[in-house]
Amino acid sequence: MGNYSVPESIRRMKPPGTMVKNISGYYYVYEYKTTTDGNGKRKTVMGKSIGTIKPDKGFIPNDNYARDVEMTSLEFGQYTVVLANSKNTLKLLEEFFNPIDASRIYCTAAIHFINGFTCLTEVSRYYEMSYLGVVFPGLKLGYKALSSLYDDLGRRQTNVLAMEAALVNRSSHHMAIDGHVIGNVSAENDLSAKGYKFRKLGEEQINLLMAYDVNTGIPLLSRVFDGGLSDKLSVKDLVNEVEIQNMLFIVDRGFYSASNLELFSQNGNSYIIPIPNSNNLTKDAVAELVFTRRFVYKKEKKASVIEYKEIVDSQYRVLVFRDLNESAEEQANYLRYVELGHKSYTLEKYNEIKDLLGVTVLQTSIFDKTPQEIYELYKKRWKIETYFNYFKNSADYNALHLPDYYKMQGLAFIMLVEALIYHDFQSAMKEIKGKTIRDALLDARTIKIHKRKDSWQICNCKKSILTLFEQLHTPMSVDLPPT
Repeated sequence: MGNYSVPESIRRMKPPGTMVKNISGYYYVYEYKTTTDGNGKRKTVMGKSIGTIKPDKGFIPNDNYARDVEMTSLEFGQYTVVLANSKNTLKLLEEFFNPIDASRIYCTAAIHFINGFTCLTEVSRYYEMSYLGVVFPGLKLGYKALSSLYDDLGRRQTNVLAMEAALVNRSSHHMAIDGHVIGNVSAENDLSAKGYKFRKLGEEQINLLMAYDVNTGIPLLSRVFDGGLSDKLSVKDLVNEVEIQNMLFIVDRGFYSASNLELFSQNGNSYIIPIPNSNNLTKDAVAELVFTRRFVYKKEKKASVIEYKEIVDSQYRVLVFRDLNESAEEQANYLRYVELGHKSYTLEKYNEIKDLLGVTVLQTSIFDKTPQEIYELYKKRWKIETYFNYFKNSADYNALHLPDYYKMQGLAFIMLVEALIYHDFQSAMKEIKGKTIRDALLDARTIKIHKRKDSWQICNCKKSILTLFEQLHTPMSVDLPPT
């Protein structure tokens, strides 16, 4: 026998359509195919290695051998309900990106929405194992392709900004802005820094700023900033991304500064913002808390009496509100800690601050609305917290490892698209009582599809799941793309 001869006993162990080579006493199995050259002669062309043969064990495939075979069982239910209920987001992407990029961005964001934060290396696997691969066949979502996509979204922002501008222009023009801290364990990222939550996180951070329409619930803008900068300093860059006119900014006290108040007043814009407790305007406004006017504020099934007074300047109004329910609740909690003996809580301190509990001091440049209307507008700002709660708790954006500034900005746009999908799906869920978004996705997940005789069949159709699909206006069918 020669160095490369293979015994008959070994050849019998190889899979059909393969060949075996003896290399240094080890038997390697390769794919091969027969082709015809230009002269009509047939020859055998060896392909890639797919495994080895051991005389005592037989054929042992490489780890990725089975992955080269077409998947015939796919995740279906959770993907098809999301596809059916986020068509607005896909349509918006297709308005500003070419069809392939729109599909890649949408599928990546949908995978994040369904499975939580997903590393670049894992997106392709979720795509291949899901119904997305049937509806959007042939997309390149491997690490290199996706890394390039994130980089392009961060560097070539013409289409990104055009889409964000459209969201702003089509909004109700009542915009809330807020920030969210995310840990980033990559020391090479230009945005990572020791921010104010360094001790709590135990690592450097980046800051995500998002803008949101308080009336429609639609997210409008998203960008990541240096973790060492305060939101007060970063908001100017966010607002200047697109042209914003005749907008009402409803923001929290973390954005309060003279330059930001000027920024929020340009181009016909206006603002509502709480004044920090340390500011002299607040100190003067609460020096004498005598309220002579009140109204009832209703939120869903709850109602509270709000006392208020007003101080008018030529350029702005200062409004002092006290929520009587909130005040009573905070006083009761404070006294409970006094009874428990907490050192930070004393009767002397309680007597100093009791009248300030439940008090909110707002500054606004709006003169044509009543104090009650101003208060109700400001209270809508809390809705933006639902997005940050989603990203932190449901989507698990808590510890990123992106070592590149531009890819991080690309991820910020993917998060905006994910938030748009979240909004679409949340709107569909309003018809369903007693279930959260996560409940619906987990229930739908039980539905799989299997390929049998060249056609896809749906399995595990329980009555309760059929009802869920009906409530979410999702057909129980496999829709193939046009050929």
